[in-house]
Amino acid sequence: MKLIHHCYAIRNLIHKGPSSDDSPYSLRFIAQMLSVARARLIEQKADKYTYISEQSFQSLCITLEEGQYHNCCDGPTLNCTVLKSTIELPKFLNTRWGDFIKVTTLDGAVIPKVSMTQDRLSEFSLTKKPDSLGYLIHDNKLVILGSKFLKQVLVNSLFADPEQIEELNCNSSNSNTCPDFYDTEYPIDPDLIDPMYKLTLDLIYNSMRVPQDLENNAKAD
Repeated sequence: MKLIHHCYAIRNLIHKGPSSDDSPYSLRFIAQMLSVARARLIEQKADKYTYISEQSFQSLCITLEEGQYHNCCDGPTLNCTVLKSTIELPKFLNTRWGDFIKVTTLDGAVIPKVSMTQDRLSEFSLTKKPDSLGYLIHDNKLVILGSKFLKQVLVNSLFADPEQIEELNCNSSNSNTCPDFYDTEYPIDPDLIDPMYKLTLDLIYNSMRVPQDLENNAKAD
């Protein structure tokens, strides 16, 4: 189900029937409230150790470049050259299970997560040839170890901001005709749609009450 359909569904629920285009509730505002509700519900579902389908996940194409693992690599005995993402990674949803990240090559080979110490860094530097690939996240960037040939990788996860992922994927493809985010499939499990609508309505109604509450508090003073 596309985001635009979710937005109009919320509008219709607010107006208790079909709404017109001059509704005081903009699509942008409703989309923001939907995003907050989606994040909260997915985190709650994950915390209960309940299965989350692939429909809630997104994949992000990450471009890699050579770089230093950290800023202290000037020593003559250190070799810190690795492949790093050209951008900082977007925020992931926080769950008791972790961040649900899966990193793969473009042909689908899974790259395992590894831990890193300075003693082991030289084993994975671009001048060495380790037994296998590995990834880690350092300073909010994806670091790929064990290869100097990869140009791009895919990161699949539960991202906090679905729109940001669509924009980043479009930018990485160098396309001049990016699809409108409202016309893309919204990443949410079907069983969470009704709760998402209810929570979105609660968020909207609460936002409407804030100015009135502030005004009443001011009069009380």
